[in-house]
Amino acid sequence: MKYIGELSLFGKVGNATMSYTNDGKNYHIKIKGGGSGIVAKLTKHKRYVYESIGRVENGILIPDQYIGRELSNDYNKTKTYLFDYKNSKTVVTQQSIKRKEISDFNIMSMKYDISHKIVKKKKVKTLKKIYQDDMVSMFFNKRLTLLAMKKSETRVVYAVGSKDTENGMVVKLIKTDGAKYTYSIRIKKDYLSGGSEDATFILDANNILYETKLAGIMFFGDARVRRLR
Repeated sequence: MKYIGELSLFGKVGNATMSYTNDGKNYHIKIKGGGSGIVAKLTKHKRYVYESIGRVENGILIPDQYIGRELSNDYNKTKTYLFDYKNSKTVVTQQSIKRKEISDFNIMSMKYDISHKIVKKKKVKTLKKIYQDDMVSMFFNKRLTLLAMKKSETRVVYAVGSKDTENGMVVKLIKTDGAKYTYSIRIKKDYLSGGSEDATFILDANNILYETKLAGIMFFGDARVRRLR
């Protein structure tokens, strides 16, 4: 499957590709994306990779790993979530590798000598609970039974990957159009305070993401990611 990213004032600003394999026993979802044109230059050609890997039981996705990567020419950050179901905890490991420029003044040549060194960091923490979904699997997991929701019905879902998603998101079915189901999604704290919708997304009849849209990105307009095929 291939997706494309757009901002309403600029048109195409990025590309995303997604692969989803499910043999009935194991699944693997991988999303890769990055900016194009002016956005690529502004973000120093950063690329993002998100993966959800796990098992399938009675058609339900059971995540074992969720991995998020941020990549550029001189920086690599990887955050891995390991689901420990036996001990009801999630181990989060964050590792980064950065190529740092060092400038030393050379008194003999009366100029600065430029060199580089690699800086590595690692941090591990434990979440004392298990989340049934991650930020990728939630858009594919039939366990949530989102397709069975009635119009205007709301449901709170939780997904590992960020503090906001871990604290809960309120999903609401806005409309159905043939084999497409459109939902709004808000961070729970924004919903309780009466805040506006954070985003909308569309699922197809197979419970696979078709499109997602985020409104009001600073002065750029609306951000939209849609499936091409």
